[in-house]
Amino acid sequence: MDQPSVTLPADAPVRDLVDRLVRFDGPPDQFLRELIAVQCRFAEVPAGAVIRSHGDERVEVLAAHPALHPNDTPPVWLAQAVQVLREDQGQALSESRVVGLSKGDGLYGQGPSAHLILLPTSGLTSLQGVEAFLVSHGDTQEAERCRQRLELSLALLTLYEMRRTLGQREADLQGLATATKVLASSNDHRKFRAVSLAFCNELAARFDAERVSFGVLQGRYVKLRAMSQTEHVSRKMAVVQAIEAAMEECLDQDVEVYVPASSEAGFVNRAHDQLATREHVPAVCSLPIRREGEPVAVVTIEKAQGQAVAPGEMDFLRMACDLCGPRLLERHAGDKWFGARLAAGLRDMAGIVVGPTHTWAKLTAVLLLAAVLALIFVKVPYRIDGSFTFEAVTRRAVPAPFDGFLAEVSAEPGQQVEAGQVLGTLDTDEIRYELAERNAELATYRKQADLARREGNTVDVQIAQAQADEAAARIALLDHRLHRAGLRSPVDGRVVQGDLRQRVGAPVQRGDVLFEVAPLDNQRAEMLVSDADITEIAEGMTGTLAAASAPGDGLPFTVDRIHPIAEVVDGANVFRVRLRLEESRPWLRPGIEGVAKVDVARRAAGWVWTRDARNWLRLKLWM
Repeated sequence: MDQPSVTLPADAPVRDLVDRLVRFDGPPDQFLRELIAVQCRFAEVPAGAVIRSHGDERVEVLAAHPALHPNDTPPVWLAQAVQVLREDQGQALSESRVVGLSKGDGLYGQGPSAHLILLPTSGLTSLQGVEAFLVSHGDTQEAERCRQRLELSLALLTLYEMRRTLGQREADLQGLATATKVLASSNDHRKFRAVSLAFCNELAARFDAERVSFGVLQGRYVKLRAMSQTEHVSRKMAVVQAIEAAMEECLDQDVEVYVPASSEAGFVNRAHDQLATREHVPAVCSLPIRREGEPVAVVTIEKAQGQAVAPGEMDFLRMACDLCGPRLLERHAGDKWFGARLAAGLRDMAGIVVGPTHTWAKLTAVLLLAAVLALIFVKVPYRIDGSFTFEAVTRRAVPAPFDGFLAEVSAEPGQQVEAGQVLGTLDTDEIRYELAERNAELATYRKQADLARREGNTVDVQIAQAQADEAAARIALLDHRLHRAGLRSPVDGRVVQGDLRQRVGAPVQRGDVLFEVAPLDNQRAEMLVSDADITEIAEGMTGTLAAASAPGDGLPFTVDRIHPIAEVVDGANVFRVRLRLEESRPWLRPGIEGVAKVDVARRAAGWVWTRDARNWLRLKLWM
């Protein structure tokens, strides 16, 4: 790399050279060349250089004294310094070092003829490098004194960077103040035209621009909305059309576009170049203003004669646009009439709905909408449910035929019996004794009647015959009781009442119901319905019931009768509804319980699922 030489006045004192470096305000590469030259004069060494390693065994010489030329062979001392730097690549140079140089090509020969001084600069400044100086004599103590002088001179590099940092901060503060003043001037107005005009005028004044224009995207094209020092903008003007073309060029690429630009620029600036040529301005720059990441407006700046957009100015322009952009867009949207604002809002909403963003939110909204529509329009069966119990339609009672004692029990509740089957018997011992007595009386009376008939005593015959008839009647009654002492089932069915095994031997009275038998082919169900649902049920409705013992075998039924009076069952007010079974099952037993559902109608799913909540709310709010 070709580096110009730095020539210092031979008779200039070191103090003046140091003062020159302290006041130096040029670029860093020139300062390094000046610094190396002054350090060589100050330490009385013949040569020095600033070296920087890039970590891939590639070493760059940033500055050297005397200067190096591309075709010149690097001096031996510099090659040796580079070699030392490469050997220490794994460990950063943390302190200054003095390395002896032998007369040959080796680094560590006996009796060094020269010394190499290495000073790290990474600890002092942001420059990650090393300063290397050649001491042309072999006196080690003198080399150490040179190293100490050079370490003192490194403060000049730190001072230079501090001055540059301070200057950059002052420039940043000035740029921030400028952008803030631009924003403040825009906030003094409420209407969009006044805000945009103040924004353009302030930018033109702060950045010494020939003209500043502001355009907003409307549909597919950018429309110029404000121009500095211009109250009314006519889109028929040729300059307005040229500015809008430049704005669209910037907006389409969504990058900052400017002229003049280098050949390596990654944007198209044809419209900007045409605008600059047409208006005879040296520089044109356009910056996009974004809303939620999308470019929606453009600021175009045309610089005055003899000036161009500096890199620092570009940063401040970008800052001003970022600060004032939301305010300008808000006022632009707020100044539209109601219909335009409504249309814009609907368009933005439609863009969100059909756009590619917020996929999960849209999917959730679609699912919720589908669920709401399903709740409104999808019809589902509306059923009233309640508990039920099977019971027989008819029950045949088996009472005690006479007063006596229970002798035997042959059936239990739940047992299936046939007609004429003995369910139990009463004790007949007393009846048999009385029957024997009555038979003896009958024989006596008959003998008396025969004797009176032979004697011709008609009256005695009639008396004896009457007594014999009475005894025969009593015998017939006793025989009837003996026959009825066996308690028989009147019909085929199942015993539903009569658990008398613990009452064997106990007295019973005539007419006491000892057993009840229900026919199996004639049963019904009785359902308990809440008073809140009873108004939905009417006679003739159909439904299905499921018994607890056979939940998978549903039985169809028809509502036969609704009891008109409510009852309290388990603390709830219910009505009894009689159900007529349309089918029969082998497992049907009186007393089996389950759940019955009455099909009322088909109604909207939302109505069905929210009915209880709506009724509760109406009751609480008295609606």
